[in-house]
Amino acid sequence: MTSPIYSWFYEDPFHSAFLAVTASLSVASNSLLLYIIATTTSASIGPYRWLLAVFAICDIMTSAGHAAFQPNMHMTTSGFYFFPRHGEMMIGGCSFDTIFALVFIATYYQTFLVLAYHYVYRYKTVTSGITRSFTDYWSRTQWTSIAVVIYVLYIAGFVGTCAIAFTPANETRALVPQEIHDIYGIDLRDPNRGFTVIAVRRPDPVTGAMVWHAPSVVGLLLLLGMFGGTATVIISSDNHLTVKTRKMQMDLFKALLIQSMANED
Repeated sequence: MTSPIYSWFYEDPFHSAFLAVTASLSVASNSLLLYIIATTTSASIGPYRWLLAVFAICDIMTSAGHAAFQPNMHMTTSGFYFFPRHGEMMIGGCSFDTIFALVFIATYYQTFLVLAYHYVYRYKTVTSGITRSFTDYWSRTQWTSIAVVIYVLYIAGFVGTCAIAFTPANETRALVPQEIHDIYGIDLRDPNRGFTVIAVRRPDPVTGAMVWHAPSVVGLLLLLGMFGGTATVIISSDNHLTVKTRKMQMDLFKALLIQSMANED
């Protein structure tokens, strides 16, 4: 099979160079932000410094995971495949491809939850003293505890759902199309190769007709529900603010970063 015209994008040397540059820039910029947060004594940042730090740490984790895992994502008629570019990732004679895929999924989707935390924090800060809520008198410890519990449940839900519904089984491997091997040179039918696949419709083992695959459908709905939950929090928090207030918050956020760097100087 002839390589497609865009194959240069996922082949070396471009692919490796692109990942190295983007990961290095992300780690360097976020490390600089963490350094500024740690060394800035200005009281104007307040508790917001911790939220910024969480953002930076999550970005570093995602960038490092992406650089290490180097995922390929490929859409076929039999489903959406997600697998490591290099492999097999063998440790002690066991393949860890699928586990690393799940870890990368967790580090990637945690950013949406942290973004929802940002919007909740912004909403509570702006509406403090204006609106009434049962959370008005929560301490920082209570907020932190709730945030940690939600984070653990969210990540466990994502990883658990993907592990149950989208990791390979013998049936799944048998359905891997030949085009993946032709394009990437990777044989996902090999038991030592791990991957995840979203395939909500699969051929019936008896008749061969395409039918809905219940575990994949339920798993996809659960993921969409969790992702939609974070989106609902973000939209709901943002809709309670006026256009003027949203603009003011963005200006304050930019000023905060500039002030933090200025204070460091």
